Amino acid sequence: MKLNGLSQFLAVCATRNLTAAAKMLGVSQPALTQAIGKLERQLDVTLFDRSTRPLNLTAYGSALFDYATRLEQSTDDLIDKFEAMKSGSGGLLRVGCGPDWVHEVMPLAIPRLQDAHPQLRVNLNVALNDDLRKSLDAGEIELFFASISDVYLGSAYRTQILVRQRMHIVARRDHPMIDGRPHSLDEVSAAQWAMTGEETFGRQLARRLFSQWGADLPLPSVETNSVPALINILHNSQKLGFLSRAHADAFPNIAIVETDFDMPMREGGVVWRSDRPLLPAAENLLEHVRQLVKLHPH
Repeated sequence: MKLNGLSQFLAVCATRNLTAAAKMLGVSQPALTQAIGKLERQLDVTLFDRSTRPLNLTAYGSALFDYATRLEQSTDDLIDKFEAMKSGSGGLLRVGCGPDWVHEVMPLAIPRLQDAHPQLRVNLNVALNDDLRKSLDAGEIELFFASISDVYLGSAYRTQILVRQRMHIVARRDHPMIDGRPHSLDEVSAAQWAMTGEETFGRQLARRLFSQWGADLPLPSVETNSVPALINILHNSQKLGFLSRAHADAFPNIAIVETDFDMPMREGGVVWRSDRPLLPAAENLLEHVRQLVKLHPH
């Protein structure tokens, strides 16, 4: 039920006088009396004891006053929250990122953002591209930072490339192929592999790499939708993986397998929905990320 006349009711509560309340609201006294009467009929109770001067609240009036005061405060709080969101200084920023970004960029960008805006809360969702895109489409995040491709994402999304980084075949440091010499496509094809899922961006790049040299991508003996799980598998096996330079640098026990053929470049950046303009807080985070990428290029 929608209550009409709460602002008029609160004005009468503040003045305990219909004439003074009408003057404060800029309406006539009969119009104010009619509004209070309509509210009383809607609630089927009497709100004011009209036999007293100044007007006193009945028990029902006191209960409504408590409710209306809380509602007014909640409305004020909501307006304050909206203003904070509009300025980027408060509210909740929901952001996603791929595993590469959680090693170097996001742990620096988010604290810098919150140093400038201490009232801002951030929820960080780390996932692979497919899951990040689904979260973005569902409105669960405002933007995400990950490997990007305009062909893969399509026209429903806005993208900005922030970094270009070479991908590599990797393995743990005691793997036989970590021997300082370049290895051929046939050699790496014959090895056992662990890879991310079929539709992940890394898997697509790996398939493109092998196809470029007229070969099929090796069928992985282990497939996972988790990059941390993939790295743990590489740590504990003699399998090869296909990951970015950032991953190779972030884990001391992971090393790059030298090859006699060129590795592809991966483009990383930010993605958001074309039909949803970025909130100011998201714009501020993006600016911090841009600055960090310039300071620490991959």
